[in-house]
Amino acid sequence: MKKFIYPLTTLLFCIACGENTETTETAQNIEEEINQFTVLVTDSIGIELGDSAYVFGAIADAEILENGNIMVLDGTYCNIRIFSPEGEHIRTISNRGSGPGELMVPLNLLNWGNDEVGVIDPWSGGVHRFTTDGEWLGLDLEVTSNSFIGPLVVSDSSFVAFKSKFYHEDDGITATAFVGLFHLSPEPEVTYWEKALPWDPSDMANFALEVIFSNYYTVNPETGRVYVSPFHGDGYLIQSFEADGSSAGEITQDYTPIPKTDEEIQSEIEFIEFFLKAGEGDNPMYNYICDPWPNHFAVKGLFIAGDGNLWAMRGGMPAVTFDVWNEANDLVGTATVPGLNQNNSSWKFAFGENQIISWSENPDDFQKIYILEIQ
Repeated sequence: MKKFIYPLTTLLFCIACGENTETTETAQNIEEEINQFTVLVTDSIGIELGDSAYVFGAIADAEILENGNIMVLDGTYCNIRIFSPEGEHIRTISNRGSGPGELMVPLNLLNWGNDEVGVIDPWSGGVHRFTTDGEWLGLDLEVTSNSFIGPLVVSDSSFVAFKSKFYHEDDGITATAFVGLFHLSPEPEVTYWEKALPWDPSDMANFALEVIFSNYYTVNPETGRVYVSPFHGDGYLIQSFEADGSSAGEITQDYTPIPKTDEEIQSEIEFIEFFLKAGEGDNPMYNYICDPWPNHFAVKGLFIAGDGNLWAMRGGMPAVTFDVWNEANDLVGTATVPGLNQNNSSWKFAFGENQIISWSENPDDFQKIYILEIQ
C-alpha cells in the first residue's frame, strides 16, 4: 500500500528526533518533487441562443479525438457534433429518430480510434458505430436494457464500464454493481470491483446513490491498468488493478471530511431525481427521492492524462482541484482549475494527448464545453 505523508510532517519528525542536515535536505527535495500547477480555461464551445451548431441541449458525453478534434454527444438533440481544437464546428452526425443510425436517448460515447466512434443508446438498439465522417456502420452490440455506464475504450473493440446484474434468491433480489472489462459483450471478461446490495425498487434513488454516484473509475488505455475509488466512508482511497484484475496496490492519503451545505444536498437530490427519471422513463414503481451523504467524497472523479498519470479530483473544494499520481502510486503534483467553481456543479473531463476539455452535468447557466490549458 502506498501512502503519501506530507513532507512538512516528515521534516518536523526528523527535527524532533535530531536527524542530521542530509536527512532534512532529503525531505525538502521530496517536497520540491510535488509540483503545484494551474489549469486555465482558455476558451469555450457553446452559446445560449443563435447558431444551432453551437447550442447544446444536454451534454451527455465528450471526447478528444486522435487528431485533436473535439466530439460532443448531445442527449437532447440526439446527435454527435465534431469541432476543431479551436472550437469551430466541422460536422454533425445523426439525429433524433428510430431509423438506422438514428438515436433516441444516447448515453455515452466510445472513441474507438482510427476515425471510428461509438454511441451507446439502449432505446435505439445498443452500441452504434460511426465513422467521424458521419457514416453509420451498424450496431456493434445489441443492448436494450441494463446498459453499460461510463464506458472507457481500451482497444478498437473493448472497454471498461460500470454495469449491474441481478440474482433472484429465496429472500428477494440481490443487485450487484461492478466495474468490468467488456469485449463487445454484455458479460465481462474481467471484473475489477463489485458491490452487492438488496434490490428494492421503492428505494431506487438510494440504491443508485450507493453504487452509481459513489463510485469513480478510469483506465489507462496504454497499459490497461484500472483505478477505482468506491465510497467507503469519509476516507481517501483509490484501488488500482492490472489489466488482468490483479491488485496493483492502493492509494491513500490523510483526509479531513468536508460537510455539504444544505443547498448542496438539495441540489444533489434534484439532480439524482432528474437523472433517474430520465433514464427510467419516470417509472411510477420507483422511488426517486434519495438521502445524500452528509460529507463530500474525498475523490469525486478519476481521469488519465496524456502522459499516463492519474488525476484524482477532490470533493468539496471551492475550485476544481486534482491530486496527480504516477503509475508507482506516488503523488507527483496537484493542479487547480480556478476558472471552474465547484458550487453545485458536477464536472466531467476528457483528456487528450495535449488537451483537456470539461463540462458540467448541471450547469448554473447554459451548457458549454470548456477548453483548458496546463500552465
